[in-house]
Amino acid sequence: MPDLALLLQTHIYLAVLLGGLFEGETVVVLAGYAAHQGHASWWGITLFAAAVNALVDQGWYLLGRWRGERVLARFPAVANKVEKLRPRLLGHRRWLIFALRFSYGLRVAGPVALGIARVPLAEFVALNLLAALVWASLFTGLGYAFGLALLNLLDEARQHEGTIALVILLAGSLGWLYARRR
Repeated sequence: MPDLALLLQTHIYLAVLLGGLFEGETVVVLAGYAAHQGHASWWGITLFAAAVNALVDQGWYLLGRWRGERVLARFPAVANKVEKLRPRLLGHRRWLIFALRFSYGLRVAGPVALGIARVPLAEFVALNLLAALVWASLFTGLGYAFGLALLNLLDEARQHEGTIALVILLAGSLGWLYARRR
């Protein structure tokens, strides 16, 4: 783990920025741990992670609002997720804006769907910022509080990589067989 630790120590904000372009929970947790070790400010990491993630989701929302149908035509996987979200948009859009931050696999489709549905921009911005602050506080705090325990757990897991890989392969094979028989 020395390479990742060195990266976080020297380029912590760059790592948070790059992690924010994807579903960056892991990077934010590690940055929280780096803050605990004194390599950065907890508040600095939290606010930066919130800003990056809010801007990314804002971009997806605006893309959905201005070019939504083109996005759906070009990316069928996003289109399928947007279609599943559409019935929930009418009655639960405020809750959905907040909850999508914590919904893995919907972090792109959610804001795109909200943009296509023409959710008011001010409403999306306000709730998106609030959700990003809660999200960043949670994951930075987890890293700050439990980072060392997580690193110890990962070190312990490395000692059993072969067994873990075998269990995952076996579970995946059994799941595939079960799904195939249904």
